[in-house]
Amino acid sequence: MTKGRPAVSVPRDGAVSRSHSAAQIIEVLRDQIARGELPRGSRLPSEKMLGEHFMVSAPTVREAIRALAALGLVESRHGSGTYVTAYPAEIALSSLATAAQLEGATASDIIQLLETLNVGSVDYVIENATADDIVQLANARDAIVAGQTREEILFGVESFLRALAHAAHRPLMGMFADFLVRTLVVLEIEVFPESETFWRDWTNALAGLRAEIVEAVAARDADRLRRAVSEYHSNATGKLSGTKIDRQMKLSDPRFATAVAELIMRR
Repeated sequence: MTKGRPAVSVPRDGAVSRSHSAAQIIEVLRDQIARGELPRGSRLPSEKMLGEHFMVSAPTVREAIRALAALGLVESRHGSGTYVTAYPAEIALSSLATAAQLEGATASDIIQLLETLNVGSVDYVIENATADDIVQLANARDAIVAGQTREEILFGVESFLRALAHAAHRPLMGMFADFLVRTLVVLEIEVFPESETFWRDWTNALAGLRAEIVEAVAARDADRLRRAVSEYHSNATGKLSGTKIDRQMKLSDPRFATAVAELIMRR
């Protein structure tokens, strides 16, 4: 694609009729983005070109573009045009968070699903983890220990759990893990105190198991890793029982409204 020129790959074989509404334009462009015909970073045709092609008015085109932007698929840049910005993980995060709220998912659901996913992906991790994956796990483990604030510690925990999930190199598992981990962090931030002592005691209690997880991955020992991951989640769940978090608290709880809204709108 020539730099500065839009990627014009919408159908020109008569498949598009005069009856096309904004919803139909959305579906055509969404499908082309999903199939890679409009790759990330490419510029969409101008509103005028799209209007002429689909034989619709400018307001109808703008409605379709706004909807695609809301889905996280495109971004309009003032004076430059509209570009494809689709990032699968961000789209999944937003959609799953919304679905979890609508279905009344609880803190317990999030915790249990994350444990199931991590234990279930052990064989994939052992088979597919790269040297770089192991380095990322080790770096996240060390970042947790070195963290001086709640934010630094939680960033390390989030990085560790995401690195473990992504070491399986199963894209859908990785996206689902991103949602579960980020949601769990949101719950912890909203419910637990800001005390650095609390967070240091909390994370230090699981430091040995994190180290064991890293060593098991490096040793390519599936049984050892499965035991370490199961014990890690069992210990973490046990500690939650001794806190003020209500494991039956729903993501739709008003106390989480702002935090979950930020999760849904995360870009």
